[in-house]
Amino acid sequence: MLIPLLLTAAILTSRRRGRRWQRLVASRLRPLLVRPRSRARRWISYAVSLLAFSLVIVSLAGPNAGYRDETETIRGRNLLLAIDVSRSMLATDESPNRLAAVRAAALEILDRFPNDRIGIIAFSGSPWLQAPLTIDHAALRETLQQLDADTLPRGGSDLQAAIELAVRTLKETGQRTNALIVLSDGEFHEGDIENAADDADEAGVTIFAAGFGSEEGAFIPDPKQRDGRLRDRNGSLVFSRLKSEPLRLLARRTGGFYTLGSGKYFATNLGSAVEQLDRFEMEGNQRRVPIPRFHWFLVPAIVLFIIGRLLNTPWHILRAPAAAALAILCFPSGAEARLLPATPGERALADGRNEDALELFATEIAEARGERKARLHLGEGAAAYRLKDFTRALAAYSEALLAEDPAVQEQAHYALGNSLFFRGLAYLQPDDPEETKPDPEQAIAHWRDALGHFDDALAINPANQNAAENRDRVRKMLEDLQQQQEQQEQQQDREQQNSENQEGEGDPNQDPQQSDQEEQQEGKPDENKDGSDPQEPREDNPREDEGKGEEERNNPRSAPQQQPPEREEGSRPQSAEPREDESPEEYARRILAENSDFQKNPLLRNVPQERRSDKDW
Repeated sequence: MLIPLLLTAAILTSRRRGRRWQRLVASRLRPLLVRPRSRARRWISYAVSLLAFSLVIVSLAGPNAGYRDETETIRGRNLLLAIDVSRSMLATDESPNRLAAVRAAALEILDRFPNDRIGIIAFSGSPWLQAPLTIDHAALRETLQQLDADTLPRGGSDLQAAIELAVRTLKETGQRTNALIVLSDGEFHEGDIENAADDADEAGVTIFAAGFGSEEGAFIPDPKQRDGRLRDRNGSLVFSRLKSEPLRLLARRTGGFYTLGSGKYFATNLGSAVEQLDRFEMEGNQRRVPIPRFHWFLVPAIVLFIIGRLLNTPWHILRAPAAAALAILCFPSGAEARLLPATPGERALADGRNEDALELFATEIAEARGERKARLHLGEGAAAYRLKDFTRALAAYSEALLAEDPAVQEQAHYALGNSLFFRGLAYLQPDDPEETKPDPEQAIAHWRDALGHFDDALAINPANQNAAENRDRVRKMLEDLQQQQEQQEQQQDREQQNSENQEGEGDPNQDPQQSDQEEQQEGKPDENKDGSDPQEPREDNPREDEGKGEEERNNPRSAPQQQPPEREEGSRPQSAEPREDESPEEYARRILAENSDFQKNPLLRNVPQERRSDKDW
């Protein structure tokens, strides 16, 4: 429909144009002022242009030659999340509670690593693989939304069993290096954490731990109680605090790091650490991809458009543009020889105007592409480094690594090593020690990454003396810091062991004679004061099964059923005799009340009750 309209418009325009020339120019001057073009050539140009326009419309329709099934191939790593879902994670010292904060941190991890295989282990008194390693992150999000404190039936917190299950799961992948991310409040009541950490280290599993909660702690809520607080078997209120020692031990033994919650730099530091792990190729999702054929129509359309314009253009006008195009093709511009492009940002950096240089580089980067953009990021990192904004410097130098020039890559690795060193030093020497405590674990993680970048710079250029010297200095400081950490941990272990030994000695003021008597009384059976056979069950002893074995208490069939004593037919209970001071009406009313109460007594049922563990939170 559109093409006939265009053709009609072309005919009418051609006729109107001829009439205007006849009115404007006299017939005797027309050969001198007008260079007439061939009418056939003009109509051929119109026809070619219309055909090109038709082909463009067909190409925009998106023609294809069927579909093909394609399997995505991605390079990623194995990450396993161990999430604590015990009752202590319901404490409200995190907003709204610890479990909600853990769920938010796990979702942030999913966003940070979109191309990696991630699995989820939930643990309390026992661990369970909630989601195997997969790249289907939508399914993982649904799993995270369903996690709560009632996910697993057994109470408590067995961190060792969770680590062992994670190690077995990651071993089955066959990869040499894997990562385990533990999100917990650090409370564990069962198992040996040190053995679990050693097993993980031998299996090549790096553990990154994040502690949730606070040292001040909070009561654990329980909606079943009147005051809304959980109580243990003895009826005491349960108060939970963050225990970072086991989490720090796991991270230290396996080469990872520990952080308090999902702070500002949690995802960034985790991303930098996980980048050091080996990647492997794996098959992704299968998708049905159309086989496009639009270029079959678009390329001829472009050629026809060019031909149409050439047919409708006088040849003497094409001479100058053709010569210019030939000059551009034959004499391309040379590549930039310097490391940083000559820009206003580079000049500001050379003059020492670092803040102006940072703003100028940001503006220039937004407009740049390719190799030039990577070099501008190098200048941005230098300006941020001089301003001691090491976080921005790290981001800029990381972008500069995308350059193809080995010299730019070498400088970016060297600058990343220096920036990571000072970033780690800030964790040891915070600006405000009263508000921010020193964090040696973060410093160790940053310095390890710095050593890796110094090694990369030397791999590109072994003659880089500055990188070699800085690497040796950082390695020496890292070894000293790790030695100090080990000494502090040994001192803490000795103090903890001494405190446990003091608690195990008991009350020194207790009379030894009294304790011996209590032990003897506990070992003796209850004496039968009424002289009856102690083997027969008694009505006045409702807790007669306390001395029996565990198997007999838990098995209701093995225990003898308690039966009411039998009475002889026609006999009356002792209270059935009339009293001296009561009237016949009072006597009848009392007998009816006693018989009514006797009939209303419920039958005893021996229902086995599950015995709560000492610590099921």
